[in-house]
Amino acid sequence: MQKEEENKIYREAIEFFGVTSQKIMVIEEMSELTKELCKELRDRGDIEHIADELADVEITLAQLKSIYDIHDMVEEHKDFKLRRLTSNIAKLKAKA
Repeated sequence: MQKEEENKIYREAIEFFGVTSQKIMVIEEMSELTKELCKELRDRGDIEHIADELADVEITLAQLKSIYDIHDMVEEHKDFKLRRLTSNIAKLKAKA
């Protein structure tokens, strides 16, 4: 699916269900992903369930970025944190 089509669906969901409802949905989906990851750590998990919940989290997070109109800001923070992570890994590798 193309990005424009995805963004249209996100906006329609926000408009139809409402901002508050979609914020609650993000929290619920993150909780469901957490539950599936905990199950997997106890050797009772299912990779298909993890993938399904991860997809739900990504969809609802995209809606959250749309609600706050912070797509670019999130990308800037993400880039900064990835550069920092790369640096931290390099430092730790050098010590090893």
